[in-house]
Amino acid sequence: MTRKDFTLVANVVSAIGDLKIRNTVALDFASVLHAENDRFDTVRFLSACNCKPAPPGQQEDNDYDLARERFIAP
Repeated sequence: MTRKDFTLVANVVSAIGDLKIRNTVALDFASVLHAENDRFDTVRFLSACNCKPAPPGQQEDNDYDLARERFIAP
């Protein structure tokens, strides 16, 4: 895949209205895309997907920050 393809995927994911679903989908894509291309920049992709931590009080054990930490540094 090319950068253009990664950008297209990130644009589609960033259009998902529900933050929790957007974060989950972005992390799923990031995992697969990183396996496909070892030079894949996960942090840049998640940023392009407009991923954000859940607001205070709505965080769960499987929240975006925790999942990101596990993905980046297993």
